[in-house]
Amino acid sequence: MTEHMVLLVDDDEFQLEMISAQLTTLGWSHVLLANGGDAALEQFERHGQNIDVIICDLSMPGMDGLVLMRHLAQRGFAASLILLSGMHDEILSSAAGLAVAHKFDLLGVMSKPCDPARLSELLASRQPRVDGLSPQRVEQALTPQRLQQALRGCEFIPWYQPKVNVDSNTTVSVEALARWPQESGGMIGPGLFIPAIESAGLSDELFFSMANQVLRDLASWRTHGLSIKAAINMSMDTAMNLSMPERLEKMVETMGLQPQDLIIEVTESKLMAERTQAMETLTRLSMMGFVLSIDDFGTGYSSLGQLVDLPFKELKIDARFVQRAATERKAEAILRISLTIGLNLGMGVIAEGVETLEQMTFLRACGGTVVQGYYVARPMPFAACSEWMKREVSNF
Repeated sequence: MTEHMVLLVDDDEFQLEMISAQLTTLGWSHVLLANGGDAALEQFERHGQNIDVIICDLSMPGMDGLVLMRHLAQRGFAASLILLSGMHDEILSSAAGLAVAHKFDLLGVMSKPCDPARLSELLASRQPRVDGLSPQRVEQALTPQRLQQALRGCEFIPWYQPKVNVDSNTTVSVEALARWPQESGGMIGPGLFIPAIESAGLSDELFFSMANQVLRDLASWRTHGLSIKAAINMSMDTAMNLSMPERLEKMVETMGLQPQDLIIEVTESKLMAERTQAMETLTRLSMMGFVLSIDDFGTGYSSLGQLVDLPFKELKIDARFVQRAATERKAEAILRISLTIGLNLGMGVIAEGVETLEQMTFLRACGGTVVQGYYVARPMPFAACSEWMKREVSNF
């Protein structure tokens, strides 16, 4: 059986002992300790494949946390990361941005002293790792031939995460998130299979496979009196397929649904490439009645330009701003500005990544009402989501 481990990196012996004890209380029986960057790399070389999370201090003599992140990226570190520091918020914010640039699964940042409740929340937000598969088997699973086989067999399935209006306590829509369950009982996450699918030129196949399943589930919900919209993510590769709108429209009609029942989410930071073709596809989708949503708003280089040039009806504020707004002045300003822009343009505004009561309370104080995140509901298979929506949403 694979041992799941957390690697704790800090040059302060007291901090190592204190956080290690907190982790043990939270159920982590295998905690590796490193008193600096060099020691952390030694632990990673010995146990890298079994390390689920690295909790890393930023300010350390010799090799600091920023340099350690660079070395981990060069060694292919693919698990989760929590940054820990006693430095001021702007340094933590910049370090978080660097972690994202390295494509780490950044769970969050924490100020010292370490708050056990916050540590528990961050660890609970981890994406499921690949259980029961060796690195060699994961590599084999991500070959173009195996991915094609998985797409033909409909192995990629949608899990649904509700978007909830916390003023009316109603589910306004759900986002379909692609998942790839394995026979072992584990799951290969989208952070691994999405890049592999894009590299293999299979983005269209994944999009239409997901769309077919989502439309089928939507039709089923309608027959049971659940009248909601569903959102599906579309890559820029698919946006550049100029025949895509007609094909999707036909699928919707076949299921007895309307285009406005489906929300197309597009990641804002990827809209720059091949802009002309993408603009044609997105504009035609809007003309047909599909709802366009700009995802991860605020993370790209021309956010405002996208809102002017393309007919978006929904704006999703990136989770990084939502999660840090209560403690970081810059993140708060971006959150408030994004809410103001979206609402003044008559758009639906969704706050992504709401994970704690503090974040929820702060968001509502800023005027936000529609949220998506673990505090409300985690992604769920169709049956579980159906049961969730049948129950009344509790007061938030």
